[in-house]
Amino acid sequence: MKIKNNDKIIVVASFILVALGLFVCFISLQQIYFEVSATPTSTNSNATKPLPVLLIHGYLSDASTWKKWEDLLKKDNIPVFPITFTQSDDKCGSAAEHAKELSSQIANVKDQTGQNKVNIVGHSKGGLDARMYLGNSTQDVANLIMIGTPNAGSPLAVNNDVCAPAIYDLKPGAQVTKVKENPNTKYYTIAGEWNPDAGNCDLLAPIQQGGYDSLPKPNDGMVPISSVESLEYSDSLGHSKSCHSNLLSEYEYGLAKAVLIGNR
Repeated sequence: MKIKNNDKIIVVASFILVALGLFVCFISLQQIYFEVSATPTSTNSNATKPLPVLLIHGYLSDASTWKKWEDLLKKDNIPVFPITFTQSDDKCGSAAEHAKELSSQIANVKDQTGQNKVNIVGHSKGGLDARMYLGNSTQDVANLIMIGTPNAGSPLAVNNDVCAPAIYDLKPGAQVTKVKENPNTKYYTIAGEWNPDAGNCDLLAPIQQGGYDSLPKPNDGMVPISSVESLEYSDSLGHSKSCHSNLLSEYEYGLAKAVLIGNR
């Protein structure tokens, strides 16, 4: 009887040891699974990282116009690069001159960030500068967002020589307005559908009031929506109730954000 009891004890003890071993193995495998799941691979990390954004100002303007967008992009952890043209007239240079300089500017941004592509946001003529650059069939711009860009020109530029040669690019029928689509880039627009009675115009309001009255409606005081949205290959991200000079607020950033963070 003692031998049988000892056998029983040995058998029970063996079962207990086997069960404990299986439990320890399960816990270890579970820990390894969670560690692997929680650690993103470098490939996934690079794939989801937002592309750097170049901000191109418009006619008679400079990089300071992007201050609000700079803050918003940094808050969303998106690398941001407001462009200042140093090899040609920053405020009044032609789209062709600015496009040449964009080539080196974009190359520098790619080197700094380690990315192969960038996104561009252009306000007014800044969108034409970018279109001229894209006319070279480059493959390094994923998305172009044009805000209030006169893609078919603006009647206000007719018989106007202020800030030449930039003003010539804004005339209806100008060569830059005819630049063909780059198939490697997606094009988007944001247009102003302004009503002076509603306000929403902090700068140059009297001038834009005159523009509103003389331009085809709807318009933003300087550019008709029909011109902004004249490209058959571009998609609209929406309209703003602000005048042309106020189109760089948090509202317009909200319209563009999905593209800039890679969710569209």
